[in-house]
Amino acid sequence: MRNNKENIDTKNFPDIDQKVREAQIQLLFKQTKTGLIGVLFVAFFACIAFWQIIPQWKLSLWLGFIILITLARGYTIYRFQKRTALASNTDRWARHHVIGIIFSGLIWVIPFVFLWPTGHTNFQLVWPMIILPLSAAAVATYHTWKPSYLTFLILTAVPISLRFFYEGGELFNLMGILTIIFIWILMRAGKVMHTASVRSSEFGIRNEDLNKDLTKGIIITEELNKQLKQEVLERKLAEREIRKLSKVFLEGTNPSFIEDLNGNILEMNDEAVNIYGFSREELIGKSINNILPEQKHDQMNKMIKLCTQGEIVKNIESIRRKKGGKQIPVLMTLSLLTEDENKPFGIASTASDLTEQKNIEKELIKSKAIAETANATKDKFFKIISHDLRTPFNSIIGFSNFLNKEYDSLNDLKRKDCIQKLNKSSLHAYDLLENLLTWARTQNNEITIIKETTNLKELVNCSISTYLLNAASKNISLNNNVKDDLIISIDKNTALTFIRNIVNNAIKFTQFGGQINIDSQISTNTIRIHITDTGVGMTAEVIDNLFRIDKNISTKGTNNENGTGLGLILCKEFIKKNGGSISVKSEINKGSEFIISLPLVKE
Repeated sequence: MRNNKENIDTKNFPDIDQKVREAQIQLLFKQTKTGLIGVLFVAFFACIAFWQIIPQWKLSLWLGFIILITLARGYTIYRFQKRTALASNTDRWARHHVIGIIFSGLIWVIPFVFLWPTGHTNFQLVWPMIILPLSAAAVATYHTWKPSYLTFLILTAVPISLRFFYEGGELFNLMGILTIIFIWILMRAGKVMHTASVRSSEFGIRNEDLNKDLTKGIIITEELNKQLKQEVLERKLAEREIRKLSKVFLEGTNPSFIEDLNGNILEMNDEAVNIYGFSREELIGKSINNILPEQKHDQMNKMIKLCTQGEIVKNIESIRRKKGGKQIPVLMTLSLLTEDENKPFGIASTASDLTEQKNIEKELIKSKAIAETANATKDKFFKIISHDLRTPFNSIIGFSNFLNKEYDSLNDLKRKDCIQKLNKSSLHAYDLLENLLTWARTQNNEITIIKETTNLKELVNCSISTYLLNAASKNISLNNNVKDDLIISIDKNTALTFIRNIVNNAIKFTQFGGQINIDSQISTNTIRIHITDTGVGMTAEVIDNLFRIDKNISTKGTNNENGTGLGLILCKEFIKKNGGSISVKSEINKGSEFIISLPLVKE
């Protein structure tokens, strides 16, 4: 790791000047963060000081420019901190900094052109008192990079002197001269500080390189000493380890094999005999693939090849086959066996049984899915209670309060409009509460399914009768085309609910003048109810999430009708309880088709 780091340093910094420049730029950007905070503080102070003297819109616009430039420079600092291989683009980052300084400096020229407090002599001295310390602070902050501090100093301090000379008079001319002298002093101070920082950086870098060389030499010496001690220790332990490993192999609790470099079995331990059911005579001298299913032969051959090439082959999931053909999941590890001078002669392989672990993983996955579904159900439940159920009641309370306070001042038309909206919100709240309670009952298995034979067409007529007026209000043609003589065995209460919900959903998403058809189709053991509309249709993504409790896809209808988000979920629950299933086909702007499949009662 240390050698890699030094190689990178050598590649990125070919000479000491490059390293010094890198150190200067790093310190420059580090100090700039403090400078940006100071600039914002000074700008806010200036706005407060001149708030009653200079037009406020000018001060606000000027402050806005400062904030935008500060954010842009802050983003540049962020990108600088996230950079890689800075040595290749040091100058580019320096140019970015100088460009930011130019924009910042130009912003501070504005006070002496557009924000000068003409006619307020006392306040004319406030701007220099604010900006000259800021210029001095910039020299102290940016001294590591000469173009940065010189640019900011000139753009902020020189306009002060020019403004003084422009104003004229002995006092202002004197102030202009003093400002020029102050600029000259700051430039000299900046030069001294810059030179000192360069020398300090160069000294520090050279000292760091020497320390690295010295540390490297010490580490190499220590490593050599450790290696010598280790070699002596390994020679003493080698014979003992060989005897120990031999015993571990033969008496190990995991089935183990020793194979030649081609994968032919040379030896196997007792556990391998017990687990796989093959005797030594049946396997020794034969390929290890004899205890693997055919689809895993290529995997095993690749593992053997990698092992013989010196690669680490560890904890690879595979399958082993017992003598009777039963397959068990295993975790395989292969180790290369070598003689003296590291000459390989064989491969040791072990396989841990993963059957119990796989069963646990399946149970965990199943438990996770159940927990996620439960969390989604809980989240949906609380979302409906805290938001969806509150919305219609807010509307009811609002309109009732309005009627209570303004009833006498309203005409009959306005009163009727309020009453209609109250009625609409009340119905929506009732539907939502009814669905919510019904859904809660399904979760607690409190819905009892009592099947009885009934005429399907009559059942559909009863279901859609409630929504005929809704369909008529949108001029939608609602047609029951179910055959007259179809008899099914079904729970009427839940059937009325899911047919009614799907038809209501179709009315909700069908435009004015559209059409909804309810048809039937019979197969050998199934009757299918097709509820087709000419509405707005759905995307494939919406269809995938249509019956999921954890996805909120409730949208407003073509006439701004509200939904509860539970209707179709209840439909699927009730259809499933009646032994059926539901599917959906849809295209955008072409309508949707809900297909309910139910068991057919044969006479």
